Amino acid sequence: MILLLHSEAMKFRVSVRPELAADLPEVLGDRVQLQQVLMNLMMNGIDAMKDVDGTRELTVQSQRGENGEVLVSVSDTGVGLPPQHEDKIFNAFFTTKTHGTGVGLRISRSIVESHGGRLWAADNPTGGATFQFSLPATAAAHA
Repeated sequence: MILLLHSEAMKFRVSVRPELAADLPEVLGDRVQLQQVLMNLMMNGIDAMKDVDGTRELTVQSQRGENGEVLVSVSDTGVGLPPQHEDKIFNAFFTTKTHGTGVGLRISRSIVESHGGRLWAADNPTGGATFQFSLPATAAAHA
């Protein structure tokens, strides 16, 4: 997804910083659906930084979670989560974008949950937002 969205990131002067762990356990899932989730989160991050002055950095990180699951996060230095709508961002048809449909985050959460994982978001202390999802490792997925 980083390679696929490279030109979109360059168009808006966003630097993409991968921080990908090499020793992660395998997860059981539909690769295309999980790529769709990652692409949606990355595009949302790029969108959130389009009109921001200063550093525009998108960090894509993967690591082992506390319970052995795989944890993926997408952090941006954009506008952050709208405080008055923070609890609504995963609702179907809710959007803060002028041309948004309001289904991207809802579909992403559904995909992650159908894989036995969870998707959530939080504001970054220094500005911007982080969207994270966890997926069970293969051994846990079979259990």
